Amino acid sequence: MPEIRRTIMNSFKDAQECQMFIMILKQKWSEFDGKLKDKFTVEIATDVADASKHTAYLTAQSVEDFKIVDEWAKKEVLPLRNRFSPKSNTFTCELEARFEFGDD
Repeated sequence: MPEIRRTIMNSFKDAQECQMFIMILKQKWSEFDGKLKDKFTVEIATDVADASKHTAYLTAQSVEDFKIVDEWAKKEVLPLRNRFSPKSNTFTCELEARFEFGDD
């Protein structure tokens, strides 16, 4: 079964607002206690060229786990993000290919 990926890109009014939301994300995701059957990864990255932007990457090994996390995030994370009203783009997809280089 392919990995399920969600990429969420947010643009805030300034770097301070972005960092405040990242602090909230770190707290909220550390509180997640859903029962998952497989590995699920959340990665949060700040844009190196513009600190008012960040991207969250969510990766699930199973559709069932993705649905569990998605429901939790809709209740726990989205309302907090929406308070900041960032410009936001979300992409959800299945991984088609992966290429890794180095570390032979």
